[in-house]
Amino acid sequence: MIYIIGIGSNMSSKYGGPIKTLKFAIKQLNQNNINVIKKSFLYSSQPQGFNSAANIFFNGALMVDTSLKPELLLLILKNIEKNLGRYMYKKNSSRSCDLDILLVRPERTSFVRKNNTKCILPHPRMHNRDFVLRPMMDICSNWIHPELNQRICDLYKENFSAEKLYKIPKKL
Repeated sequence: MIYIIGIGSNMSSKYGGPIKTLKFAIKQLNQNNINVIKKSFLYSSQPQGFNSAANIFFNGALMVDTSLKPELLLLILKNIEKNLGRYMYKKNSSRSCDLDILLVRPERTSFVRKNNTKCILPHPRMHNRDFVLRPMMDICSNWIHPELNQRICDLYKENFSAEKLYKIPKKL
C-alpha cells in the first residue's frame, strides 16, 4: 500500500538536532520494510497552541510503499518515535519525533477506520493544518481527500492561513 506519512520535530534526540533526528527516522522506516519513495521539502514554523515557549517545528511529508496494514504501520511508527526519545504523548507538547499516517493511496482505499481508534484514516485534522498540507503539496498535490472529496492542493488553497511556513532549501 502507498501511504503519506507526516514527519515532524522540534527537539533534539540522542541522534542530533531536529533535522538530523528526522533523517534518522527515515532510515528507521527503510529498515522496517517501509520503502520511502518520495520526500517533501522541510518547512519550519512556530509552534501552535503551546502554553510555554517551545522550539521551532520542522515538518515534512513522506510517500512510502509497504505491505503493512495501517494498524501495524502505526505501531512501527510509534516504536520509532519512542526509539528517538518520544515518551510522552501530551497534546501540544514538544517532541523529538512525530510520525503520523495521513492518507492511504486513494485508488486502493478511500477510507479506513478500524476498531482501533488510534488509527483513523485520513488523519482527522490534516485538512486544517498548513504545516501538514504544504509538505503534502510537494509529493501528492493531486491526491483526493476521501471524505472531503477535494484535492490536497485545493484544501491547501482553501485553508491557507497567515501561519508563517519557511521552506528549508533541502528535501528530507
